[in-house]
Amino acid sequence: MASSGKNLGSKSFTEGGKIRSVTSGGVTWADIVDPTQTEIAMLAKDYPFHPLNLEDSLSRRQLTKVEEHEEYLFIALRFPVEDSQGIISSNQVSMFLGKNYLVTLHPDKLSALSELFQTCKEDGQEQKALMKSTAYLAYRIIDRLTESMFLILDDVQGGLDDIEAKVFDEKKSSANAINHVRRQIAILRQIVFPLRLFGPEITSKAQRFSEENLSVYFSDLNHKIGRAFGTVEEMKEMVEIYKDTDFIISSDRTNSVLSILTILFTLSIPATLISSIYGMNVPLPGGLVTGPLGFFGPYTSLFVLLTGMLIPALIMVWYFKRVGWFNA
Repeated sequence: MASSGKNLGSKSFTEGGKIRSVTSGGVTWADIVDPTQTEIAMLAKDYPFHPLNLEDSLSRRQLTKVEEHEEYLFIALRFPVEDSQGIISSNQVSMFLGKNYLVTLHPDKLSALSELFQTCKEDGQEQKALMKSTAYLAYRIIDRLTESMFLILDDVQGGLDDIEAKVFDEKKSSANAINHVRRQIAILRQIVFPLRLFGPEITSKAQRFSEENLSVYFSDLNHKIGRAFGTVEEMKEMVEIYKDTDFIISSDRTNSVLSILTILFTLSIPATLISSIYGMNVPLPGGLVTGPLGFFGPYTSLFVLLTGMLIPALIMVWYFKRVGWFNA
């Protein structure tokens, strides 16, 4: 088994696959974007990484874990990425943290990590500041990804503010917007909760790879993650309130429409009943067989029928107003 980190950054190692690396002050950072079996095989050949950890680095199952080994620390974390349509996806970052090396594997979607690596490679001053130790570098990477998560949280909060402006408008339904934000919040909650859970564990186990006491840095990082979790929980409560409000308003609007239609239908019952009776081909007073009523002229039967239809309807209107149904 190869000793940990001795070949990292060598020409034979970096030429294959998608591995790129930068070395400063005895610390090497190798970054692998969209890893495949080729890169995993190269890592397995040059480093004492456990096969299960390498397998987890390629797993499509989203997981969060921290595993401590004799020569390295394996960290798998999830961070969100939002596309142009506001769809949030969960993306995994895997880290192999050793005494003098840090290997990161992540999808191309996590542009914040790729940008940090590029800055580290091109800016000597930033490179020196970042690569004081592998543990400190790991902290800076997680911190950068956490900061990028707050940008997504701000976008989701903006969506909630838009919903708040619309949800109390009785003429519009906010159901689609609410469901979209609920999905965003659900994904964010699945991401932030494990980060909050494993943050202290990363702090305690990563310290052995740094001579400098990093507790202050990781404490600040855990505070940020806790603040993100609190924000997600607050947004979860707000969207549930908006959902209930939209449901109540929509139900009230539906009930109002149904009430009006029911009243109109009820008022038409007397007319429907009388017209049905006089539509039958049987002898009826004022009908075609018995002859029309004549005390008001040729239209007497029509007047009598209209009166018979109108009086019950007026009585119902009076009753509905008395019991307050028109005000409901």
